[in-house]
Amino acid sequence: MSRLRERLRALGLSVGLALAVTAVLSGGSAPPPASTLQVAGQPHAAAEPVRPPVPAGPPGLALGPAPGAAAVPVTVPVTVAATAATLDAVSLADAQGRPVPGDFTDVYRRGWHTSAPLAYSTRYTLSASGTGAEGQKVSQTSTFTTVHPANVTMPYLQANSGLSLAGRDTYGVGQVIVVHFDEHIPDRAAAQRALSVFTDPPAAGAWHWIDDQDVHWRPQAYWKPGTRVSVTAATYGVDLGGGLYGQGDAAAQFTVGPSHVAVADDLTHQIQVYIDGQLVRDVPTAMGMHTGAHGAHGEYIDFHTRSGVHVVLGNARVTRMTSASFGITTGPFHYDENVEWTTHVSYAGEYIHAAPWSVQDQGHRDVSHGCMNVNTQNAIWFYNTFVPGDVVDVRNTGVPLDLTDGIGDWNVPWPDWTAGSAVPVPPPAHQLART
Repeated sequence: MSRLRERLRALGLSVGLALAVTAVLSGGSAPPPASTLQVAGQPHAAAEPVRPPVPAGPPGLALGPAPGAAAVPVTVPVTVAATAATLDAVSLADAQGRPVPGDFTDVYRRGWHTSAPLAYSTRYTLSASGTGAEGQKVSQTSTFTTVHPANVTMPYLQANSGLSLAGRDTYGVGQVIVVHFDEHIPDRAAAQRALSVFTDPPAAGAWHWIDDQDVHWRPQAYWKPGTRVSVTAATYGVDLGGGLYGQGDAAAQFTVGPSHVAVADDLTHQIQVYIDGQLVRDVPTAMGMHTGAHGAHGEYIDFHTRSGVHVVLGNARVTRMTSASFGITTGPFHYDENVEWTTHVSYAGEYIHAAPWSVQDQGHRDVSHGCMNVNTQNAIWFYNTFVPGDVVDVRNTGVPLDLTDGIGDWNVPWPDWTAGSAVPVPPPAHQLART
């Protein structure tokens, strides 16, 4: 065998091939071929897969959309299909020559499709060429225009009006998903079908339209801590009615943190705080006075803290608070102060905050203009513990929280919530199983 090796090396063949030849000459089995074979020291690429023969017959190309087509949807792929031919080249470009990427549908190049959406109100030219079984050349060109919207709207995924949903990785168990459109939506059902929420573990939930620009999604009950949530608004190219189309897509993800629920009872003047279901703190408070005053334009403004489930909107080390924000600019109820350690819970201006001036009232009576006064130590604890999405459930004040005063979604009974969906809400899986 050593002589055979020397002869093969003299011919420029590798030792691996020498072993293969030896095996054949000796009647044994040859080793499997390598992916590259070195001859005279030069590598050669492995052979391409053998293509099946091109079907016989006249070669042809089918382009979609058809030549001259107008109002072509921007999200439907542009395609080329070869009949009795193999595609040689395909190109799609707008009037400025900017190309649109695409891919062949298989290694045999019998089809092609775009791999990116088109632009609105744009004229495109699609060109394709191919070769038939007997070498016949075939080519075709098509020009078409895409849909021209009367207007476009962008969906914004929000935690609340002041916080993008992508602004945090973790939210509390009461967080809802807010989609705000910057235009009024004529076809709510079309818009809603473009929205999706995926949760792990699964959570039953539904969309509810607050108005023509805002739709919220919440689970039927508070989130389970640790739930992972993914939200997508795939509205680009979607006809939202009246010539309005989606301007773009949006997506966000977040994880639900530990359960933080504070129950503020105006009968006891206490805030009981539960973390993961366990009572961890009992905080004396002074809530909004059960009275009011007349504003600068004669309107009556009452100071009740609103009853109902509030969702934390954010926190600030210092917040400027002024009665002018709700219409009181003079008189004994006027104030303008920088307040420390604030946890924001409503758009109307309700906070849990440090109020060293009312410590003697906390736990006994209501003296605020609507906020929940607590001492400085407790305010710092709330500031460091409660995050956006955590729950502050206010009870027994006599005046309910409005749905749109912050995130008032949890105060809507579930049947009423699902009735606000533009698309029928299927029953939970366990109900489907029984019917």
